Amino acid sequence: MTDRQLPTLTPDELEALIRKAVRKELSAAGIRLDEPEHQDQAREDFRFLRRLRMTFDGASAKIGGALILAIFGGLVWLLTMGAQSFLSK
Repeated sequence: MTDRQLPTLTPDELEALIRKAVRKELSAAGIRLDEPEHQDQAREDFRFLRRLRMTFDGASAKIGGALILAIFGGLVWLLTMGAQSFLSK
């Protein structure tokens, strides 16, 4: 690393510098936050993604529950058929 000294920044200057850097990187990723309209659109996009994730999580939980119930039902059926076969001899 180099031993160069960074200039002393006031908290406001540091905040402005960080905001500029973050906005530049988000803009490079395709997320514009320049104007309040862009900020509102980004919020709506993130809300949509959250709803999509929650819907997917709910569906996967229901499918997982159905799968566990099917396996358990199959085991109970297998044990019942085995018991009937054993007792009928």
